Amino acid sequence: MKTTYVAVGLTFSLGLILSACQTPQSRQAELAQICANPVNRATGSFYYGECQSLYPSTDRRLQRNYRLGAPTGN
Repeated sequence: MKTTYVAVGLTFSLGLILSACQTPQSRQAELAQICANPVNRATGSFYYGECQSLYPSTDRRLQRNYRLGAPTGN
């Protein structure tokens, strides 16, 4: 009887572990949905680094970000 409980527990645990795995395609789709919001692509956002892999900044955008973050000289 105890062996049955252990087997069921292991099977259940394995099912939970496998369901938590994310395929590259599902991760890419989820990231695309998150990065569709321009706020998440803004410099300093939590998703900025990951969104750069999908939507790399242009030279013009990088210059603008630099100017906005540059010290004012006061």
